[in-house]
This record gives sequence, structure tokens and C-alpha cells, in this order.
Amino acid sequence: MVKVKNVFDHLNRLADIKLAEKWDNVGLMLGNYNDEVNKVLVCLDVTTDVVDEAIKNGINLIVSHHPLIFKPLKSLNFTDDFKSNIIRNLIQNNISVISFHTNLDSASLGLNDFLAKKLKLEEINVLFEHELDHNSGLGRFGKLSKEMDLEEFIKYLKAQFKLETVSAVIGNNKKIHSVAILGGSGADFIYSIPDVDIYLTGDVGYHAALDAIEMKKNIIDIGHFSEHLVKELLQDYIRELNIVVEQSNVEKTPFVIL
Repeated sequence: MVKVKNVFDHLNRLADIKLAEKWDNVGLMLGNYNDEVNKVLVCLDVTTDVVDEAIKNGINLIVSHHPLIFKPLKSLNFTDDFKSNIIRNLIQNNISVISFHTNLDSASLGLNDFLAKKLKLEEINVLFEHELDHNSGLGRFGKLSKEMDLEEFIKYLKAQFKLETVSAVIGNNKKIHSVAILGGSGADFIYSIPDVDIYLTGDVGYHAALDAIEMKKNIIDIGHFSEHLVKELLQDYIRELNIVVEQSNVEKTPFVIL
């Protein structure tokens, strides 16, 4: 019999919660450690659609990357608050939720390592080492097996990450050989990344883009939703417990390209 605590402990061996950033909220978001787990759903975000999917498919544990509860809840208002209703539906259907966020980002075999390997980078190193573990930390950098021009690299990137569109900030015309990547929201790090041919991250704003051009750096905004690849990582890892693990099939980027 596998319990919620068994899944939590297994995940914690992959990505110790001690690696989480101080501002983050990770761990058991909702539920009971002693509940039996029959089926797990892995997702990027715990949304209304994901919870409906879990209920429909008989899920009793959701493992998400982004925290179910991030900002403090001051009340549970079931009249018109979507977060309150998500929590109510989870409780009513006895669904527990575990969220592993920045600890999974930083873990030595966590999400950023997984993304770097998706690109088949070689000589992979940690971009920003964690103070508690120098083998862990945010981001990774490495080298492609061969140089590519920018257009070729973007096609390769979109194929490997299953992306329909990306945005590029072009600060120089170098061939692409060395690559840095930081999943999620990493625009603030453009000022301290090492000298690489291109930096991949999400949520790049206008001023960061202008600064990148001034610094002659290339950036590709792969979007925050690119972290949906975390579902592959989580599914493969949790399956080691010999339980049924499904990937959410209802998630999609909130942005529509017009």
C-alpha cells in the first residue's frame, strides 16, 4: 500500500524541500499523509480544469510543480472566488495535493537538469549554485554537439520542448554553441549569466529585453508554460513506486497568439 507520505518522501529524495527558495511554498498543500494513493495526476498548475480532470479520472493525489497555495489565504469564499472553489472540490473528493517548485527547479536531477538534457546539451553545469548544495541550483548551462545558426536552433528548440512559438531578443549574430537555460521566470538573471551564445528562460519583460540588446546578449523567451515538461520528469520518477501516474491532458498556455 502506497500512502501520500510515501510519495512525498520519494519526491523529497529527488528534490529536498530544503532547496526551495525562501519565498516559495512547497510540500503537502492539502490532504493527509496517511491517505492511501491509488492513482496520481501530475501537472504544472492546479487549475479548475485540472481538478475536474482528476475527479473524472478517479485521482486521489495531484502532484504539481507550481504551488496550489502561494499567496496567504485570508478567507475561503465559495460564492465567487475560484481558488476557494478549487480547494473545496479537492476536499470534497478527498484529493491530496503535493507541490514541489523551486526545490525541484534546483535539484541536481530536477527540472532544469531535465530541460538541459532535453536539448541534449553536453558538459552540463549548474548556472547558479545553491548555498546548501553545490551540485544543485537554479539553471544549467552546457554546449550543443554542433554549432547552429539561430534559425536552425529555434526550430530545434521548438521541436525538443514541444513549443509552437517563442520570442527572441537578438543582441549579436553569433552561431549558437553554448546555451544557458533557466525554466520559469528568469529574466532578472540576464545580468549575471556567464558568457554563453544564448540564454533560454521565460517572462522576459520589455526593459530586460532592451538591456540584453545593450549588453549584446541573445535571449529566447520560451514562456513560463515551457515548464509543462515537468510532467514527464514527475511521471517517470513517481512510477518507481509502482503506482498509476497520469499526466494532465487539459493544460495549455494561457496565451493566445493572434
